[in-house]
Amino acid sequence: MSADTEHVIRQAAIELIACQGYEAMTLRGLAAHAGVNASTLYLYFKGKQELLASLVLDYYEDLLDAWLETKPTAVPARNAWSAFVGFHVGRHLSNRQLGLLGNLEIRCLDGAGLQNVKRARRRYLEEIQTLIRQGVAEGVFECPEPKLSANILFNLLTHACAWYRDEGRLSREEISVHYQALTSRMLAPAAIEPGTSSNGCS
Repeated sequence: MSADTEHVIRQAAIELIACQGYEAMTLRGLAAHAGVNASTLYLYFKGKQELLASLVLDYYEDLLDAWLETKPTAVPARNAWSAFVGFHVGRHLSNRQLGLLGNLEIRCLDGAGLQNVKRARRRYLEEIQTLIRQGVAEGVFECPEPKLSANILFNLLTHACAWYRDEGRLSREEISVHYQALTSRMLAPAAIEPGTSSNGCS
């Protein structure tokens, strides 16, 4: 078996799934797109389900590894959050096909493959929760449900890869800045009306 051949198969699968969807992709079509014999696919994967599970698992594990390599340390929560949003949005705008596959096609997984993906996804979401809790501890974020909010924010930030186009009006950097401002406002403490104390009494 060849690592190069496996890479070609995996990349071809990402392209086809992004274009057709996982359920519409056939192994015969995948083999043709990858330029290999259909029988060659079975040297690397038992079937479509194992292939998809491997692709989605790699997506989450690579995402976490890349963030851990780049995340800032010993910085205020607002700075850490801006760094994360810039990382997450930028990475997904640069690789839209993989971002769509890793999130839209997870519904097609089952069994051990699904459980492995869920664990990897949970580890990444825990990073978001940690950033939120840091902001709450510093008094710059208000979030009674960090776990729920992490899921919501992950989906919001990831969805950029579904609508972004290179020829669009905004650059990737400008979109990242907009998402940084938007999510920071979502997490910011609610403003206290003039003449009203923090406990709601006049």
